[in-house]
Amino acid sequence: MLQRELSVTKRSQAGSSAAGRLRRQGLVPAVLYGRGVDPIALAVDAKAMRELLHGGHNVVVRLSVENGGEEPPTVMMREIQRHPLTGALLNVDFQRISLTEKVQAQVSVTLVGEAPGLKQGGVLDHVLREVEVEALPTDLSEQIELDVSHLRVGESLHVSDLVAPAGVAILANATDVVVSMFVPRAVEEVAPVAAEVPEGEEAPAEAEGEAAEASEATDEG
Repeated sequence: MLQRELSVTKRSQAGSSAAGRLRRQGLVPAVLYGRGVDPIALAVDAKAMRELLHGGHNVVVRLSVENGGEEPPTVMMREIQRHPLTGALLNVDFQRISLTEKVQAQVSVTLVGEAPGLKQGGVLDHVLREVEVEALPTDLSEQIELDVSHLRVGESLHVSDLVAPAGVAILANATDVVVSMFVPRAVEEVAPVAAEVPEGEEAPAEAEGEAAEASEATDEG
């Protein structure tokens, strides 16, 4: 995985008012923490941050901290907060890492291939869209592909069917369902069942019909 470079500046003010002012200036509040060092409040250019995210969330970044007074730290993004309606970046948390120590991260599961179950009238249910993995930062990828080209109606694929890239260990439960193929249940219309008549008794309709016939016969006589 290629490392990206990102310039950030230290910020001295905290709180929602200060964060709001930064956002109006086209900056995103951020925090750098981890590896036994006190957290550092930062500000990062919103446009540069959006460009960085185009490479995914698991990208390895070298932060160039203005007036940082230290070697540019190697980090990964651990939490990204967005506005629930606009999707605008609200806050970013950076975590210091070592390229020689494994980290845990969430990786998306991407389905590839055309499942034959779809032609059988089935519906594809992508149950598990992310799995937790462990790897060296440089071995992490943004996704793991799962081939569904043999998936038929009534079948499922599990975490155990995922093929992790070299150096990556999948931590999710091997028996968890990732994707399944099922047929939607049709609403069955149940026809009304005629009431059973005890032996020796006539159904009301039949009894009424026979009584009418008997009355007509009497009138004719």
